[in-house]
Amino acid sequence: MKNLLKNNLSFFVPFILMWLVCLGWVLQTPKFEQMVWINSHRTIWSDTFFWCATQLGEGWFFVTMILVWLVFKYEQAFIGVTAFAVSTLISQGLKFSFQTLRPSEFFKDVSYPWKYVSGVELHGFNSFPSGHTTSAFCIFTLWVFFAKKPMINPIFLTLAITAAYSRPYLFQHFPEDLLGGSIVGIISAILAIKIYQRYFETKYPQLSQKGLLVNRH
Repeated sequence: MKNLLKNNLSFFVPFILMWLVCLGWVLQTPKFEQMVWINSHRTIWSDTFFWCATQLGEGWFFVTMILVWLVFKYEQAFIGVTAFAVSTLISQGLKFSFQTLRPSEFFKDVSYPWKYVSGVELHGFNSFPSGHTTSAFCIFTLWVFFAKKPMINPIFLTLAITAAYSRPYLFQHFPEDLLGGSIVGIISAILAIKIYQRYFETKYPQLSQKGLLVNRH
C-alpha cells in the first residue's frame, strides 16, 4: 500500500494542496458568499457541462465502472464492489449523523435571485458529505491504483474534481460537503484495497489472473 501511495504522488500531492486551499477558503468565507460566487459564474454551456459532469458521481456510473473492471480482472471488480459498499455506508452514516441542510433549504428565507439549472431536482437535506463527490473520488482513486500510470493521474484527479464542483454549481451542496466527500471517497478506495489484500489476495490468487475477457488457462 505504501508503494501504491508513493508511486501516485502525481494524484495525491495536487489533491492535498487543492484540498487545503479550498479548506482555507471555506473557513474564511461565509456560505452565502461561497454560493453567490459559484452561482454567478454560469453560462448555458457550463450548465450542460456540469450536468454531465455530475453523472460521474451517480450510482449507475459506479456500477458501470465495476462492470468494466470485471472484464479485465475479477480482483478489480471485487475491490470496486467493496469500495462501493464502504463508501456508501460511510457517506450515508455521516449524512444521517450530521443532518445538515443543503443550499436550497439553508437559503429558503434569503432573498437573492439564485440561478438554477433547468431540469435539476433540488434536494434540501443530508448535505454533508456530498455522495456524488464521495463516489467520484472513490472511482478515480481506484483507477489511479489499477491503471498504474502516474502520467495520467492528473486526468483522473481532474475528472474527480470536476464531478465534485458540479454539486455546488447545481446548487445541491456546499463546498465543505465536497471536502468531506473527497476524503471519504479516497479512504473508501484505500480500505477496499486493504480488505482485498488482507483477506482475499493470498487465498484466491486466481482473481488477479482472470477477467471476463482474460485467458483462463
